[in-house]
Amino acid sequence: MATFDEIIKYRNTHNKFAAFLGIVTTEISFGAAKGEMEVREEFVNPIHSVHGGCLFSLADTIGGAAAASHGMRMTTASGDFHYLSPAMGTKMLYAAAKVIKDGKKICVCDVEISDDSGKLVAKGVFSYFNLGVPLIEE
Repeated sequence: MATFDEIIKYRNTHNKFAAFLGIVTTEISFGAAKGEMEVREEFVNPIHSVHGGCLFSLADTIGGAAAASHGMRMTTASGDFHYLSPAMGTKMLYAAAKVIKDGKKICVCDVEISDDSGKLVAKGVFSYFNLGVPLIEE
């Protein structure tokens, strides 16, 4: 199985959509992951809060990293996401995910998004389907 550092490197170099948004996976351990995204001017909507799609994408990406911490390729099956507070006036967003159920085919993760002051701005539960293929094929 790949090491956690190899999984981080793989995810940060092979996920072109996440890279486009500036999402970086910073930590992976067994059943958990952390990541961050710098807020760019293009991410802010007309009311000056970060667009909800950016928050959802960060949560889905880092939830997927936690699910992939077992070394398998995973794809999102569902996401139940709650916007708790507007992300306004923040330069960074941080995500923390942990696996709450690791089944044979479905992995469920709890994900929280915080701003740079540590305030919780969104929370979700995401399900990922195990494709049965190692994340990094030798």
